[in-house]
Formats: sequence, structure tokens, C-alpha cells
Amino acid sequence: MRNTAEAGRARGAMDFFLLATSKNGGMPVSLLVSSMPLRGTPADPERYAAWLELRQAEGRDRRAVSVLELAAGPAVRVVGSTTLDLHVGMPNGIGYLTLSFSAPLTGMSGPMEQLCDAIAGSLRWVN
Repeated sequence: MRNTAEAGRARGAMDFFLLATSKNGGMPVSLLVSSMPLRGTPADPERYAAWLELRQAEGRDRRAVSVLELAAGPAVRVVGSTTLDLHVGMPNGIGYLTLSFSAPLTGMSGPMEQLCDAIAGSLRWVN
């Protein structure tokens, strides 16, 4: 999977479609990777998580916001019923690399959530 992602990136890809299969069929999920550079103020995951929490809607559509440590560094995790966003701090606090997963058919829970977390957890910065 890493080789496929790297080959796509080399050709300018920004959207990665992953089809995970089980004995019950396919479970489509999409992953959009984007970068959000910051100008002037270093990335602060705790403050960013608090800001995102304030912007959440009340009720059923409310998404859970948390801060966690990944192999690539601190990240802000935002999970909803069909989406999972991870805002991973880039080296030197210059901004965030955002991994936006969407699983509209299966929802973001159970094995699909674990798969997306595992993909995000495999992110590493290379010098």
C-alpha cells in the first residue's frame, strides 16, 4: 500500500481510494491528504483541538475531538459517524498534514475506524 501511495504522490495524486474486502464484500473508503501550512504561529495541537471543539454542531452530528500521539508526532483526531480526520503536526511546527477519511456506506466505526487509524498510525516523516 505504501508503494502505491508513494507512486501516486510522485504523479501528483491527492485522493487515494482504498477498497478493503471481507467475506461479506467490499467496504469502500476514501482518503484525501492535504497540507495546511501556518504562517507565523507554530502548530499547537491542544489549541487547535479546542478551536475545532468549539466549532462542532450540537446534537447527533457532533464529532468527537481529541489529541493523540502518533509515530509522526502529535495529532488532532476528529471522528464522526462517517468521517475521520487526523491533523498531524508537520516537523518544526509549520502546520498540519490532514488525512481525511470518509466511509459513507459502512460508517466510521469498528473495523473501518481501526483500519483508518492504522493507516494514520503508519505515517512517518523521512529526512
